[in-house]
Amino acid sequence: MEGYLVKLRSIEEEDFELFSKWVIPSTSSALARGSLEFATTEEIKKDIKSGNTRYAMVLTHDDRKIGFVSWQPQKYEGSYVLGGVIGEPELWDNGYGAEASLLIMDYLFHSRNAHKVQFINGLYNLRSVRFLIKNKVTIEGILRDHFFIDGEYHDAVVSSILRDEYYADEQNVPQDSIPKEEKQLIREELHEYMNGYWKEHCLPELIGKGEKR
Repeated sequence: MEGYLVKLRSIEEEDFELFSKWVIPSTSSALARGSLEFATTEEIKKDIKSGNTRYAMVLTHDDRKIGFVSWQPQKYEGSYVLGGVIGEPELWDNGYGAEASLLIMDYLFHSRNAHKVQFINGLYNLRSVRFLIKNKVTIEGILRDHFFIDGEYHDAVVSSILRDEYYADEQNVPQDSIPKEEKQLIREELHEYMNGYWKEHCLPELIGKGEKR
């Protein structure tokens, strides 16, 4: 999947070491996971492979790996919680994380038939909350004292966007895997075939077989 700024691909074996670098206690891990915990590369690999959360690497168009996005299926079919982070602070505020999130939303709604995409963001995460506001998501509620960062508890805001709300925004135009023109063309060609050769040759044969029975 590609956007104007970044592209996404599945996580490969070689990515786990870099992944572990982004989630060790740091500002990046606080923003990504809402926690500051030490974990080895092997522990992170095991956690990713054994859990139900899916991940994709975020790369620039010159193939620099800069972060990840995640989506976790929820109890009801078609509902997901979205997360992720751009790992290098010097790359923040360039639109990479926002576009990566939008690409995954395109994927979930357009390819996975998602009904709802939800976000749970700490009220210390300026960029992610601004992303929610900009994209006009619905605020569902506040989780009190949900995260513990910098010696104190922080609330989290729970928000979501539904499928029809997403498509109602004219700016959200997911890229089709098969062009609409091609889909229309094959329908027209099949319609022509059904009203021509099939109607003249195949249909009478089927009727004849039915009468013999």
